[in-house]
Amino acid sequence: MTTLILGAKAGLAVLLLVAGGAKLADLAGFEAAIRQFVPGRGRQIGSVAATAIAAAELAAGVASLCWPALGFVNLAVLALAIGFVAVAAAGYARRRGQPCRCFGALTRRAFGRRELGQAVVIMAAAALAARPVVPTAMRLAGAAHLLLLCGAALTALAAFTAARALQAGWTEPEGSG
Repeated sequence: MTTLILGAKAGLAVLLLVAGGAKLADLAGFEAAIRQFVPGRGRQIGSVAATAIAAAELAAGVASLCWPALGFVNLAVLALAIGFVAVAAAGYARRRGQPCRCFGALTRRAFGRRELGQAVVIMAAAALAARPVVPTAMRLAGAAHLLLLCGAALTALAAFTAARALQAGWTEPEGSG
C-alpha cells in the first residue's frame, strides 16, 4: 500500500507541475476560461486568479514531489483536486463544449463527461495520497531533495516551453522529421 500511496503522490506532483507550467505559458487562455465562471464585474479578477492558480499548482507540485513527508501538502493537493472536480462539474453542467484550458495550450479539450471523470480520478488519487504512510518510507537525503527540486523545475519548464510552442503555432522545421 505504501508504494501505491507514494506513486499517487509522485504522479499528482508531476501532474500539478505540468498543469501549472502550461497555464503560466497561456495565462490569457486560462484567464478566458476562468471568466466563463465569474459573473459581471468579478471578471476583473481573472488575471490575478489565473496567476494564483498556476502558482498554487506549481508550489503544491514542488512541495509534494520534493518533501513527500509534509502532511499538510497532501491536504493542499486534495483541496486542489476537489476544486478541479467542482470546476469540471460546473463546466459540464453549464459550459459543456467550452474550452477548460486546464493544461493551458497543451490541450484543446472542452468541458465534458470525460474531463469530469478525469477530475474525479485525480481527486481519488489525491485522497489516496493523503493517507499516512510509514515515515521511514519518505525519508530522503538532502541531495535527493535538491535533485527532485531540479526535476520539478525541469518538468514545469518543459510544460511551459511546450505550451508556449503550441500557442505560437510552432511546427517542425523542414527536413527534421
